[in-house]
Amino acid sequence: MSARPLGAFGTMIRTGLPGYAGAETWGKPGAAKIASARPAAAWSERSIRIMITSPPAGRERTMGRKRGHHMKRDVVEIARPERPVRERINAEEWRLRCELAAAHRLVAHFVFVDMTYNHISVRVPGEPDHLLVKADNVFMEQVTASNLVKYDLDGNLVMDSGHKASPAAYNLHAAVLKARPDIVAAVHTHSPANLAVSAQKGGLRPITQQAMRFYNRIAYYPNEVDDTTREGADKLAAALGDKWVMILENHGALVCGTSLAEAYIYHHFFELACRAQVGALAGGAEVITPAPEVCEERARKFGRIGQYDHGSRDWVASMALAEKLFPDYRE
Repeated sequence: MSARPLGAFGTMIRTGLPGYAGAETWGKPGAAKIASARPAAAWSERSIRIMITSPPAGRERTMGRKRGHHMKRDVVEIARPERPVRERINAEEWRLRCELAAAHRLVAHFVFVDMTYNHISVRVPGEPDHLLVKADNVFMEQVTASNLVKYDLDGNLVMDSGHKASPAAYNLHAAVLKARPDIVAAVHTHSPANLAVSAQKGGLRPITQQAMRFYNRIAYYPNEVDDTTREGADKLAAALGDKWVMILENHGALVCGTSLAEAYIYHHFFELACRAQVGALAGGAEVITPAPEVCEERARKFGRIGQYDHGSRDWVASMALAEKLFPDYRE
């Protein structure tokens, strides 16, 4: 590899690259090179460690080879993937990444969410044992297609995008998707409204059309186990049973779907139902509750799993809104 100038001083490059031989090389003043750079059979993520070496103040600014010549070394870490995420995945996964990023932006747009602690996951097309989820150091408003993180259902990082998810995120979503192969996507939020309902005895009441969608179709999980651990998340997934919505008591909500579009849309309806309940109970007047048969009929009609997909008008309109409000979600 040809020498490449990196500055006025002698420079050492330590590759630290998986799949490359040659640990470090001293270059002449003003130049540097990588020694014995033999590419392995497959490329992997790379971290290049550059140590810029300069002599103490007052000495000649050359490398020098005399014994006892002490050097001051400044370390700069450059850690970046081999190629952009988009170039390492197929078109279908990129499309889904864009939609998942948009879904995060839209949930944040419509719902008051809890800092970095809310997240949405989705199975990777053609890779049912892999999921995409939000990185731990970004708000929902900051999610992009490239900074989403890819894990397997055991919580192992599959592809390094320069980001990672919190254990609470990948444990929860991996446990649910592993326990329920029919679930494709899941939304977990702590909004003021669903937090309030999660703290009320009786949970979500069928007092609005939005709430009736979920009549007798909600699982409840007591706040007795640390669900940020994999063991706790597995217990949560078991408690979900065959339901698609769960109220985590004193914690928040989990809404699932057979597609990303469905999970997003049902989460929106669930959030509206929670807001309406909090408002109705705060008014102090007696609340009207429809007869059980009416609630069940509404649930069968409007709460049927599988009726919302990527062609649904609510999803199409949502994607158009995302494109208008925050087009950078595709980055």
